[in-house]
Amino acid sequence: MAMKAVAKIVWICLTLALSTPLWLKAETLQFDLVGQLSGWHREARDGGERTCRTGLRYIPQATLTQPLGAVNLIDLEASVRGTVLAACPKPAEEIEGDLYRLKLRFATAQSETRIGLQKINFGPAQLLRPLQWFDNLDPRDPLGLTDGVYALRFRYVALNNASLWLWGLLGNDRPRGYELLATADDRVELGGRLQWPLPRGEGAISFHRRTVEAPALPIGPGPGDPAAREAPGGECFTENRFAVDGRWDIEIGLWFEGVLQQQRHEPLSRPWTKMMTLGGDYTLGIGNGLHLLGEHMATASSRDATGWDEDTHVSALSLSYLLGYSDQVRAIGYYAWEEQEYYQHLSWGRTWDHWMLQLSLFLSPDSDTGDHQTEGLRYGSGYGGQVTVILNH
Repeated sequence: MAMKAVAKIVWICLTLALSTPLWLKAETLQFDLVGQLSGWHREARDGGERTCRTGLRYIPQATLTQPLGAVNLIDLEASVRGTVLAACPKPAEEIEGDLYRLKLRFATAQSETRIGLQKINFGPAQLLRPLQWFDNLDPRDPLGLTDGVYALRFRYVALNNASLWLWGLLGNDRPRGYELLATADDRVELGGRLQWPLPRGEGAISFHRRTVEAPALPIGPGPGDPAAREAPGGECFTENRFAVDGRWDIEIGLWFEGVLQQQRHEPLSRPWTKMMTLGGDYTLGIGNGLHLLGEHMATASSRDATGWDEDTHVSALSLSYLLGYSDQVRAIGYYAWEEQEYYQHLSWGRTWDHWMLQLSLFLSPDSDTGDHQTEGLRYGSGYGGQVTVILNH
């Protein structure tokens, strides 16, 4: 079971960190405790029906650091997440608590090794991310929160700024990013990334391999039975992902991400999926500087690696402007070309020493006008607003 694998990884982290090894020296041991308290209230209307949601979340984070010589160190980071939610029109309260991060890290001048529950993300795209393999980051979220993955990750940085990433994942039983199916229980995921400098930029190639458990599939009516049946699930198949990305800073910033995914499962009529994002940004010399960022993502599925049978397209634009040292206004818009639908988000944020306040407005098609789970747009429906207050200590 996945929980057994998770328990093993947690036990390894705690054992390594708390076994009082020879390198532990009380006079140089450093302890840090920080936390983030956030509260929000969201009002929305979807198809004429009013909904609201109020929440309170607290994430304390403790870090224990032991320097090892001049540049090496080992540290343990642990944090939990507690959330209280209330919704309307039907009064409902939820109290949730879970482990948010637990990782042991060993760092040298040119390498870093981490084991445990951690965040892994990479790639230059910001709004439409084909390389969103291990996180669920939302560019509209002022907190930048995402669930972590249980993993062992190694990263080496050469003197010329080239870097090599290697990772292995185990015990992650929920879909991440654009995944529709979770990884099969107790199956190891393996992958890596090679990143190297280019003239005025950098490029990278990435690979990831995992085993997926196939769901039940409809196979049509049986003999003497007009009702459709389902083939039993439980069969596992292999999924391979290959990716290439790059970024350049010339007169404007330019980048791309491309992913080719193969699912080796015979019942699938289109086992190949391609995702490609092209993006760029530029700051106009207007006032304090108006930052423009645009991306376009195309997604296609096909019977073979070179085909392009069915495709969808999504475009995104972000405009942000600093009103001063403490205030920022940002607008994000998405357009789904096949559905001909807009998704819009406008926010104003003010930051103090430890506090942050954000007011936001959003507008999306109502849920009764169709399915809005467009590839790259897993956002809510209707229109409304939200106020968020954040305290960091």
